[in-house]
Amino acid sequence: MTLTVRAIEAAKPRDKGYKLADSAGLYLFVTPAGGKSWRANYVRSGKQATRTYGQWPALSLADARRAHAAARDAVAAAPVAKAAPTFEAVARAWLKLKLPTLSNGKHQVQVTNTLERFVFPALGARAIDTITRAELVAVVQAAQATGVVETAHRVAGRITAVFDYALDAGLLQAHPASNLVRVLQSRKTKKPMASIPPSDAPALFAAIGNYDEPVTRLGLQLLSLTFVRVGELRGMRWSELREDGAVWVVPANRMKLRLPHVVPLSTQARAVLAQLELVTGSSDYVLQSPLRPRHPISENTFLFALYRLGYRGRMTAHGFRALASTVLNEQSGFGREVIERQLAHKETDDVRAAYNRAEYLPQRRELMEWWGRWIAGQSLMEMPLTTSLTSNLS
Repeated sequence: MTLTVRAIEAAKPRDKGYKLADSAGLYLFVTPAGGKSWRANYVRSGKQATRTYGQWPALSLADARRAHAAARDAVAAAPVAKAAPTFEAVARAWLKLKLPTLSNGKHQVQVTNTLERFVFPALGARAIDTITRAELVAVVQAAQATGVVETAHRVAGRITAVFDYALDAGLLQAHPASNLVRVLQSRKTKKPMASIPPSDAPALFAAIGNYDEPVTRLGLQLLSLTFVRVGELRGMRWSELREDGAVWVVPANRMKLRLPHVVPLSTQARAVLAQLELVTGSSDYVLQSPLRPRHPISENTFLFALYRLGYRGRMTAHGFRALASTVLNEQSGFGREVIERQLAHKETDDVRAAYNRAEYLPQRRELMEWWGRWIAGQSLMEMPLTTSLTSNLS
């Protein structure tokens, strides 16, 4: 008998932690506090040990099964004799687990290519338990010598991840790959995206209100009111609106964390959408390109519009997120957890992330209404008055 998502969701905490068996030795462990983690027992050096794959629901049932299968594959890759498997065999098992969790095919290819180009030629055929720290340092410094420090850091990180995986799979007792990046030059730090201070908001919103192209103008207003990422808004479809237009659900495939995101829509945001419906209501896309029918606006439409409005170096499309974060944290009175959840930031604590993902929706509705009123209250801001969405919600 195997577990189902319904059974996992229904599992309640008890006085003592307990297990819910799935298959092939995988089980869900439920703590007295209600935490749920994927685990499996195995034998290492003649003693029983426990391997932990991750927390539910951050790690889904399907992903937990894949992780467990990959761990078993890594152990099975070892020869019958005592010799450990090769670095490449372990790395391939790690890739089998890692690649499905990455955001897109391009990233998957990049992760595989860094190992195939920089590591396998030198160490791929070596038994993983025979590789020394000095050899690993030589590999990552050789990657750095190609002239791309960022690539060298990625190589170091992926080597460390493979060794961590081997350790967790019971193939090693310790490994020499920890903190490999310290032998490399420092990465160049990224400058934060330009964003105006709140005191400059009235002038910015007034300039946006006078922008001549309607889809871009209304799109910038909607971006400011929802403070989502540009890619999330560009792909917005009328079919993603819920609750008579009061809620927008961004699908997982457009989210940075690959999880659906709920955006309560303020009165002001719904007014903007009503205006957009008059222009693009016959399209699938809310922000259909004026130049390419049946396609969304281009990736740089908002940025170039801000340039034309005189905000080059002062404001970016991503800067609306920073503006919202600053104002909401300093002026709104809402808790940090509510603001961070609406910003769809990654929760640094995996346990908190598992519990908070679906929380705070009533508070987030209030927060978005507060934010809409704040924007509308800027003295030079002009917002559409129409608030009725019709054809796309019928």
